[in-house]
Formats: sequence, structure tokens, C-alpha cells
Amino acid sequence: LSIVGLLGSHIDHLEQRGRGARTIEGYRSIARGVAADRVGRRQLNDVGPKDFDDFYDRLRSKGLSAATVQRYHALLGGAFQQAMKWGWASRNVVRLATPPAVARQSRTVPTPELVAALLRAAGESRNPENLVAFRLLAATGARRGEVCGLRWSSVDLGERTIWIRHAVARLVSGELIQKDPKSHQTRQVSIDSTTCEILRAHHEYQKSIAAQAGCDLSDDAFVIADLIVDPNGGVPIRPDRLTQAFKRLTMRVPGAADIRLHDLRHWYATTQLDAGESLPAVAARIGDHVETLAKVYAHRGHSSDRAAADDVGARLDDGN
Repeated sequence: LSIVGLLGSHIDHLEQRGRGARTIEGYRSIARGVAADRVGRRQLNDVGPKDFDDFYDRLRSKGLSAATVQRYHALLGGAFQQAMKWGWASRNVVRLATPPAVARQSRTVPTPELVAALLRAAGESRNPENLVAFRLLAATGARRGEVCGLRWSSVDLGERTIWIRHAVARLVSGELIQKDPKSHQTRQVSIDSTTCEILRAHHEYQKSIAAQAGCDLSDDAFVIADLIVDPNGGVPIRPDRLTQAFKRLTMRVPGAADIRLHDLRHWYATTQLDAGESLPAVAARIGDHVETLAKVYAHRGHSSDRAAADDVGARLDDGN
């Protein structure tokens, strides 16, 4: 069996076990990259770690980033691990290969003043959903696909809570799909009173647009809906449209040119941790694993960390 053949069987297996459509699409793209190289034609029992090291070097020479090569390595390693379970391979030679290291990149965390300025600019834009979407992202730390997948049936304005149950993703084909949130973490998140009022006003706006089209807004309509396509609210805005709108917004706000849409999520997590919230509490709100959050934000000195440092310093100074 060739490596390309193994990858095909492995990806089919993952798809049958419920792996998401967008993830499978990414895996198949990697498999095509392997098939385009001579290593893809090699037999499982006739390949060694050096062959994969050389393959990674060829990928890098073609301009692929270290992070992308790491994804190749992860899929190949998982495929060989599955091959061992199936009795197709005696060892996982991929695990002995050395992919390129990915340098840790510093994350841009906007200031509260800059986030507020971006939201004010969003409120002045021609598209009312921009303010709603960006406010939700900043106020909850949700991912853009989760905000696009939010429906009014999952919003309780009286209790000031939202349920993140689904996410919207766009496949390479252009098809929009609804899937589980990343890490499959369905969660309830409280929202502040201002965000609640913005949502209330937006709901009334959507109802008025539907009425003008001679229909009623669906009770299960998307909060960030494409009312031009479907005035009932049954079609969500594409996630990439939010990214494009945010990029245009940053060009209009001084000092915001380097801020990405995903940085609103970093801003939320950072401000919560700086305010003394525990890692488990913040991880639960943003739908992430505690271990992942600890790795991403371990470099920051949060308030509890500074308080501990001050306490140790005081004891050293006092000799107690």
C-alpha cells in the first residue's frame, strides 16, 4: 500500500467517524500535496524518517510555511498510527521525522480604547450587522463562525444570555455549512446590558426588513443574517464577509491597521485573565481547552501573577 493510499483510507475513516466537513476538506488538500510528491508513491514498509525529513524540506523550498508543514506532519503521523492499528505498518516512522519548528508569534492585543473606537466606527457603517457581530465577538470572545451561526432561538434577552450551539463555515467550493463549535463545546454565555440592547434593536430592525419584504422574520432566524438573500433570516452572513468588513474598518480607525478580527477574541481572553478570572472560567466562556489557553497566554503577566510577585518581594524585603 502506498502512502497516498493510506492517506485516502485514513481520511475516509475520519470522515465516517464524524470529523467535520471543513476539516476533511483540509485533510484532502494535504493528501493532494503528498500525492504530487514522489514520497506519496512510496510503500508503507519502504519508507523511513529521512524520507519524510527530505519531503518537508521540499515543501519548504516551494514556499510552504513551517506551520503548514507541521499540518502535513500531523496528518501523516496520524495516518501511520492508524495503519499500525489496522496491521498495515509495523511502526510509525513519521513520528521519528523532524518537521520544521514553528516560531511563536506575539499576539496583538488591542487596547480597550482601540476596541471601543472600532465599535463606534462599526456603528457608523452602512451595514448594521457589523456592529452587532463585532460587539458580540468582543463581548463574548466567540469565534467568527460561532457568531455567524448564532440564531435568535439561542438568544434570551430577558436573561441576557446566548447559547453557542453551532458555527458556520465556508468550504473551498463556496458552500456554507453549519457545524458544531470548535472542540464541540456548546456553551451558555452571559452578555452585558449594552450588548443586550444592541441585539434588541437589531432584532427589531430585522423584523422591519422582513415586513417590508412581505414576510415575517423566522423565530429561528440567524442573528447575523443575509436579509437580501432571504428576508426571513434563514441564510447567515459568510464568515469571510465579516473579516473583510473588519479589515476595511481598521483602515478607517487610527492605530488599528494591524488589528485582525480574531484579535477581538484575544482581547477578551486577556482582559478577563487580567481581571483575575481563572483559566478554567475563561476557557469555558470562549469554548477552548484550559491547556490551550494556558499555552497561548502563558507569556502574559496577569494580575494574579503580579500580585504573587509583589507578595514574594514584600516578604523578601521584610525578611518574613
